[in-house]
Amino acid sequence: MSMIDQSIIINKTKVKNRILMPPLVCFNWGDEDGFETYNRGEHYGKRAKGGTGLIVLEATAISKEGRLCDTELGLWKEEHVPQFQRIAKSCHDEDAVVIVQLVHAGMKSVGDTVLSSSAVEVGDKKCLEMTLDDIEKVKNDFVAAAVRAKKAGLDGVEIHGAHGYLLSQFTSKEVNQRTDLYGGSLENRLRLPIEIIEAVRLATGDDFIIVYRFGVNDPTMEEDIYFAKKLEALGVDLLNVSAGIGSNDIIVPKDYPFSFVTYMGTELHKAVNIPVACVFGIKEPKQAEYLLENHMTDMVAVGRALLADPEWTNKAIRGEAVDVCYHCKPRCKYSVDGRTCPWY
Repeated sequence: MSMIDQSIIINKTKVKNRILMPPLVCFNWGDEDGFETYNRGEHYGKRAKGGTGLIVLEATAISKEGRLCDTELGLWKEEHVPQFQRIAKSCHDEDAVVIVQLVHAGMKSVGDTVLSSSAVEVGDKKCLEMTLDDIEKVKNDFVAAAVRAKKAGLDGVEIHGAHGYLLSQFTSKEVNQRTDLYGGSLENRLRLPIEIIEAVRLATGDDFIIVYRFGVNDPTMEEDIYFAKKLEALGVDLLNVSAGIGSNDIIVPKDYPFSFVTYMGTELHKAVNIPVACVFGIKEPKQAEYLLENHMTDMVAVGRALLADPEWTNKAIRGEAVDVCYHCKPRCKYSVDGRTCPWY
């Protein structure tokens, strides 16, 4: 039996296998008000039909001012709920578990004047330090978006704390230069994501899945492990481990067969008792099988490979060859418009 085909319980929900589709933004498939212009039910439904156990919908804005691009999907108002209801149905019809990633981009937000943990230089942008009122609004926006996700019939949410977006701007001492209760010490820098998770859990209930998108080496491995254990104690159901601010400084053993991001995920897996998903550059089933067979992770996040081949998971379980992602240069075609992908 394929290790990929083993089920796993996340919170109280059974996921039929060990493949997770990570959040992959479909740029230019939406309008400036957070609505899809290309059918996401069809897009994600294909990957669900292709066997994927857990689908994390692409980064979705909790507020218009916190968007990471001007065509990002939104969950900042009630009118956004129906598009996620359609996605939930298309995935549930194929027996896939589906959650949505919630994000505030902070200093990476769209606009000339943006907010972050601290005032920093970001090209031509004016980046302002958030006031306590701003922070309170962000917390409320995360909670409201999570409640809408539940209303839409999704199984949970992923709180985005990686890739240099707002929450990693708070946890990183490279960026966070605050002198109040949200800056300085490690406990203070972790305060905002912790408060958001606590508030989301209270608002959505014990059975709703909460995943944290964990940014590694933000700023050190020692602090990563401390934070991961805090998240476990808070009741976070899964850590989806990816890159953080400073992640390029990670030293990987010479004989390690995967990327530095995958390595940090496998290291965090050793430190916690909740499920961990590892990601980055995993294109072929034999790579996923290796990670699972050697108990290096609980789930394998297969990203671009699932964009290239919606049937990737079913083929992997059956032992068939998959359509391998070309890793187009200078960047993935989905970063402009996925309809130009060679496998589309």
